[in-house]
Amino acid sequence: MYRRVCGLAALAIIVSLPAAAQPTGGAGWTMYADGYGTVLDFPANVFTQAEGAPPVGSGRRFRTADGRAAVSVYTLANTEHLTPRQYLSRHLKSEFSHLEYDRVSGRFFAVSGIVRGKTFYSRCNFDGARGTMHCLYIDYPAAQTHAWDALVTRMSLSLRADNNRASR
Repeated sequence: MYRRVCGLAALAIIVSLPAAAQPTGGAGWTMYADGYGTVLDFPANVFTQAEGAPPVGSGRRFRTADGRAAVSVYTLANTEHLTPRQYLSRHLKSEFSHLEYDRVSGRFFAVSGIVRGKTFYSRCNFDGARGTMHCLYIDYPAAQTHAWDALVTRMSLSLRADNNRASR
């Protein structure tokens, strides 16, 4: 009887979570690819609402059905051929000390923090050969950060350039 009550309580907790905060097993993973050469694993069952163009770059923006989370997948021209660190020093709107997470290498940057109750995660991979940046920007409720960790990690690690798909 104890197991049944605990099991029902756990099920009630999972069912009461918003869809975006539930485990990623039902995320409906598919490959996102655009005409600019940006490719990544995409949770189509989570980000179900297409919103058109992202605020920057060329690509797409999606949100969850409840509007609590959004993702932009886009490509930016890197006409000045900036390194990831140079790009961040010119365009980051916050000090590095205000970030919860930052990783910068010679080929990409990834930064994360919390602004107005939302966690944001931004990653751009630099394609030096074409002078482009392939990017991902996600924001979601900060209170649900742990529920989003696996989903964000999979999307981030799968982000890549596929120059055979680029139309330019």
